[in-house]
Amino acid sequence: MLQTRLDKLRKILKEKNLDGFLISNFYNLLYLTGFRTLIDNEREAWGLVTNKNVYLFTDARYMSFPRLPCKGRRESREMDPPIKSEDDNVKYRLITPEKGLVNHIQDIIKEKKIKQLGFEGDDLKFNELMNIKNNLPNTELVPLEKFVIKIREIKDEEEINNLKTACKIADQCLEEVVRMIRPGVTEKEIAFKIEFWLKEKGHGLSFYPIVAIDKNSAVPHYDTRNGNNEKVKKNSIILIDYGAKFNDYHSDTTRMIFTGKPTQEMINTYQDLLNAQERTIKQLRSDNNPVSLDQFCRRQLSDVSQQLTYSHSTGHGVGLQIHEYPKISFTSVDVLLPGQVVTVEPGVYLDGKWGMRVEDTVLIKSEKEVEVLTKFSKKLLIISNY
Repeated sequence: MLQTRLDKLRKILKEKNLDGFLISNFYNLLYLTGFRTLIDNEREAWGLVTNKNVYLFTDARYMSFPRLPCKGRRESREMDPPIKSEDDNVKYRLITPEKGLVNHIQDIIKEKKIKQLGFEGDDLKFNELMNIKNNLPNTELVPLEKFVIKIREIKDEEEINNLKTACKIADQCLEEVVRMIRPGVTEKEIAFKIEFWLKEKGHGLSFYPIVAIDKNSAVPHYDTRNGNNEKVKKNSIILIDYGAKFNDYHSDTTRMIFTGKPTQEMINTYQDLLNAQERTIKQLRSDNNPVSLDQFCRRQLSDVSQQLTYSHSTGHGVGLQIHEYPKISFTSVDVLLPGQVVTVEPGVYLDGKWGMRVEDTVLIKSEKEVEVLTKFSKKLLIISNY
């Protein structure tokens, strides 16, 4: 799979007459090489792709210790690679105080006679760019935006399997968590239960869960960690937006839970919202324009009532990151294609009262077929046995 991804990238590099491509983004490096560092927002590793080789630059934390010298043999300072790659031409370069990233790049450019080098223009910081540029005066640096992440839009079989598993894990998690919801339980307790369940079974969180009760559910992206930690009451409305992570791939789900006796307004609004969401998922089979899809979803709600609307996008891509391309919104310039995995998540928010959102992770399988990967029931869920 990794080789196929590299082949796609190299094909585009050839079309753009580029001799190489410098990778600075954590997720793009992980996608292309399988190499991961501990922290995603720090520069702990870099990559350089040429027409034949992939170079990985990192420090001693991510390389094996030097092999110990054996009696009767010269000391070997060879380093074991931290991963096995499907690409036999992966070369590892150790970043040290004596020889930094730029020094290694200089050597490769000289050896491979690189004249034009692409880089991630939407990721590289200004000071990083200037440092590289000042030390490579004879190499043209070409900025590319959304380069690898646009390749990442179309998921391969391995990625789809990881995403399906992440969704299945998330479904199982919510089945357990729902059982502990009762009056007196707080938002943070529910969020903790989700986190604990996932981590106890060796899985990760896609993001810190959004658990919003009653008035807090009217805030589209309520911050549970810094909120007022509302408690479940006898008659409450509870929004849970959460995701599981499997092999670095994410799921994204939002479900609504009611306690006691929800009002008729709540029941009607939920049904209208669910109808809009499910119709939009069906519309994915025939509409590959995310702008018109976004408009279609909003129209399903506004035709019922002008009060039923939402301020956020209708959906987004999901993969190695919880928010990827394509975007399903009125500003999107993307195209919806088979192999993409997206969310569909319309909402209704009545300020000062309550809000609702229904969200699924969906695989576009073909021009006429989609598969909902998040299977947890969307039937009206009312908890009254307490």
